[in-house]
Amino acid sequence: MHKLTISSEQADRLYWLGRYIERVYGTLRLFDRLLDDLIDGKDDVYVTFCNRLSIPVVYTDRDHFESSYLFDENNPDSIYSNLSRAYDNALVLRNCISTESLGYIQMALDLLKLGKRSESAFLQMQQVMDWLLAYWGSLEESLIAPDRRSLLKVGKYVERIDLAVRMPDGFETVSRTLPRLSNRLQSVSGDVYSQQLKALADLTNDPSRYEANRERILSLVNSLH
Repeated sequence: MHKLTISSEQADRLYWLGRYIERVYGTLRLFDRLLDDLIDGKDDVYVTFCNRLSIPVVYTDRDHFESSYLFDENNPDSIYSNLSRAYDNALVLRNCISTESLGYIQMALDLLKLGKRSESAFLQMQQVMDWLLAYWGSLEESLIAPDRRSLLKVGKYVERIDLAVRMPDGFETVSRTLPRLSNRLQSVSGDVYSQQLKALADLTNDPSRYEANRERILSLVNSLH
């Protein structure tokens, strides 16, 4: 990203901080929808969920999935593990993002730790999402440099598109998010990714073409880094 005035390591951490926060928030929203199906007795829907997200199906049953996917620190695909990665990046970047922003991630992580032992674990997940929304809100109010904010948003929008493409009803989300991603990416990278962005725009301007090219879209959006 040639227009940046920060180190490549810091740029990488900002990008992945944005991705991990959005991954946790986005997958919690998807999990909430999945939970409705599980409550309705569709015990095997978690397998489809895992396959769509390219998560290994290592769970013995729905109860194991619910517990491990949300809270297991030894499960690299869990919500807890992804938020831990976000926190690790935020801690290194604490002089780049505000202390308040770091605090919201810490509070969300603390809630996940409590959730494993709580009888109202799923209510805790709503509070985790609220803290993550507060994190993004605090960044908008902070004095973080524009290029750093843009890198966070690039990661956020890449992850949002990645998740949406994997879901059967994600076309509208992709269509809304791609222009935001393009604007943020061009602000920090100029024309470096112009070919990929053009290809993405071409593949997502029509629902039928989008449906036929999901794998190509995933590959392109994950190359924007």
